[in-house]
Amino acid sequence: TDAYKNMGNKTAAIGYYDRAIDMYRKSYGNKHPDIANVLNAIGAHAMSENKFSEALKNYQLALKANVSDFESDDESANPRLQNFYNGRTLLFTLLLKAKALEARHFGKTLKFTDLKLGIETLQRCDTLIDKLRQQSTNESDKIALGVIASEVYANGVHMAYEAADVALRKRPYRELAFYFAEKSKSAVLLEAISESDAKSFSGIPALMLEEEKNLKSAIALTAQKLAQKPTPEEEKYLRETSFSLNRAYEHFVKKLETDFPGYFNLKFNAASPTIRQLQQLLDQKTALISYFIDDENKRLYTFYISNNAYKITDHPLPADFDRQITGLRNGIYFNVMEAYIKASRNLAKLLLPKMPGRISHLVVIPTGRLSIVPFETLLTKDSEAIKSFQKLPYLVNTHAVRYEFSAGLLLQKTKQGNSRPTNIFLCAPVSFPEKDNLNELPATESEVKEISQLFASRNIRHSIYTRQEASEHLVKNSGLKNYSLLHFATHGVVDESHPELSRIFLQNTSEAEDGHLFAGEIYNLEMDASLVTLSACQTGLGKISKGEGVIGLSRALVYAGAKNIIVSFWSVADESTSVLMKNFYQRLLEEPSSGYSHHLRQAKLSLLKNESYASPYYWAPFILIGF
Repeated sequence: TDAYKNMGNKTAAIGYYDRAIDMYRKSYGNKHPDIANVLNAIGAHAMSENKFSEALKNYQLALKANVSDFESDDESANPRLQNFYNGRTLLFTLLLKAKALEARHFGKTLKFTDLKLGIETLQRCDTLIDKLRQQSTNESDKIALGVIASEVYANGVHMAYEAADVALRKRPYRELAFYFAEKSKSAVLLEAISESDAKSFSGIPALMLEEEKNLKSAIALTAQKLAQKPTPEEEKYLRETSFSLNRAYEHFVKKLETDFPGYFNLKFNAASPTIRQLQQLLDQKTALISYFIDDENKRLYTFYISNNAYKITDHPLPADFDRQITGLRNGIYFNVMEAYIKASRNLAKLLLPKMPGRISHLVVIPTGRLSIVPFETLLTKDSEAIKSFQKLPYLVNTHAVRYEFSAGLLLQKTKQGNSRPTNIFLCAPVSFPEKDNLNELPATESEVKEISQLFASRNIRHSIYTRQEASEHLVKNSGLKNYSLLHFATHGVVDESHPELSRIFLQNTSEAEDGHLFAGEIYNLEMDASLVTLSACQTGLGKISKGEGVIGLSRALVYAGAKNIIVSFWSVADESTSVLMKNFYQRLLEEPSSGYSHHLRQAKLSLLKNESYASPYYWAPFILIGF
């Protein structure tokens, strides 16, 4: 059938689709997920010919075929998300139905009811995604679910934004657009941590982890058997089993929420905060800017939130958007001023909304390939005539910038100012085993020694470990939770493809350790740190990523107990890093209540004043993740 469709012989394809349905119905009756799949294909064929109502009729039939107790032909009705045979097929049908409603609205009726029902159908998709993700057990299922989920959320942002344009009550739809955008980012977070390979999460009994695994496996197996269209007697038994298992899983999750809130937030809490909740977190001088890219419709959405304002702007995504990001990064990395200025100015016009003068602090929540852009380097004025790195109008000149990966993370962290540092743990391996093929970092030894002297001069406890002392065994057994500041001056690597392989490199002094502190092992550490700094960490400037890799490392640190993190987009293992870090800690000790983003900005500005280090290459890679 698909072969005829791909050859353009749609009549033959439809004929074979009809024959397939007849065969399935003779074998299985009217209820089977394979029937739903064929009806989805027939609906997609009707959509290709702009026969919107015919497509919707087939999608409604597909819903009926895939849900045992759903019999409605009314396109305004959607099934309860319980007695379905195949969850992924159901999700796909609901998505296709929502897109058909949107297409009918814009292509034919212009009825707001079509757009409204399409959005409600996507909300049903969102609920189903959460349900399927919690119960997903194998990697291929997670990948397939992630692909459909990203499409659901992109359509949600687009449709909610369009609905706000024509609705009488605009705010609910404008807030819904933000909700869908943030759920997309939460989904990325959950995918990044789902296979962390942590042997046991801190404080969670192994038996509970095993119980979770067994419940998920049993639910998946029951769903698989139901999808195979059993006999009525078998189906009744499987339905009862599925109900009992799901109830047991709900009770299990509630127990986790009560007894292990950190683990619950990590694995299950994908809630997106409301605009009002975020506004209550922001003071008068701070704004939050969140971005969402809709690749299908080539749009960039910018959500601007301050304590008394909420705005969405929608821009066409430039055809050379990726090239501009590459130009910015390469211009910085290779000190090519002309390429950098051009790319930076173009991106600034696209990414930076107009803000009142009172806003001096920004919380940036990037998306996709924006996750590796250092926003501090964006130029706020036209600068073609300027020939000196020192004189360029960087965003860092006027704003302190920090980053988060989703708005949901802001609510998981208690709002707090920087407390006065009580102690610091400093670690610098300097050299590394030959097998790791890593350059020595001689400047890191002087870096941690000079920082320790700053704390010693104020009689603040400091523990410093260099060379062979800076081992993986030390980090796992040195009571990190007793330190308010942790500083690792070492190599780090982020694996964008497999976040669980992201790691920090340390010395290997035990046969039981390999010197690689993996993200999964970081989850098991116990920290109570106000700040963790990875001063020579390299997250890789040369590859455009969706941000999963950065999340893989930093999310592990957050779970382990880090309130804030400083990481680097690329490695600058020379004297400039030591200068910046020493300056940062000096300012932190002098003004402990001013905030880490303020201290980091001042440290960067001090490098800018030094002609030798004025290029963004030296000061731009270091970013603060946290609120």
